[in-house]
Amino acid sequence: MGERVPTGIPELDKLIEGGFPRHSMILLSGSPGAGKTILSAKFIYEGAAKHDEPGVYVCFAESRGKFIRDMQRFGMDFESIIHKKRVVILDLSIGMEIDVQSALNQILEAITSIGARRLVIDSVTAMFAGLKSELEKRHLIRLLYRLIRKSGCTAIIITDMPWGASRIGSSIEEFIADGIILMQSLYDDEETLRRRLRILKMRETSHTLKTHEYRIDNNGIEIEV
Repeated sequence: MGERVPTGIPELDKLIEGGFPRHSMILLSGSPGAGKTILSAKFIYEGAAKHDEPGVYVCFAESRGKFIRDMQRFGMDFESIIHKKRVVILDLSIGMEIDVQSALNQILEAITSIGARRLVIDSVTAMFAGLKSELEKRHLIRLLYRLIRKSGCTAIIITDMPWGASRIGSSIEEFIADGIILMQSLYDDEETLRRRLRILKMRETSHTLKTHEYRIDNNGIEIEV
């Protein structure tokens, strides 16, 4: 078994032999409100705070300020580790006029500036905003994949699924990803909101084949194992 990178969520680590494979690219997909950003933030925060692994979190879906404020309620004080130059929160959120190559250059510069070993792109769906054709999207994913491989980071790439959708990404993400985690929010027969996690793929790993319920509380995400 290759080297493992702890995810920041102990229950998830138990389901994937101790963490993500080092240098892997994990596709994290799910419906709105499923907790994708919380899981990814924990991955970056715990890496910097507990495992001496600097990280870069790239915000395409929301602003840097909102991300930092939202994560404070889950016990993640990003301001302190940003001040220590252990984490960079890169704001490339919607509304900022920026071309794809410029965005990729800024991501690579942020990684280099702190010697990052972890990376999150939140989200590739928002990153696609403004791209008109599937060809452009495929080209972007290939460029992003090369950047991640060049950086040597272990990376989470978030992709958003509309309610009721069955397709995870734009097909190419699924093929090049080393792992795929699906987080879903749904209402049961009693109209109670339930959250379920599935690990559809994880290279070099004997991972769980079951569906696991999880909850979101003030500590973040807790998965039933």
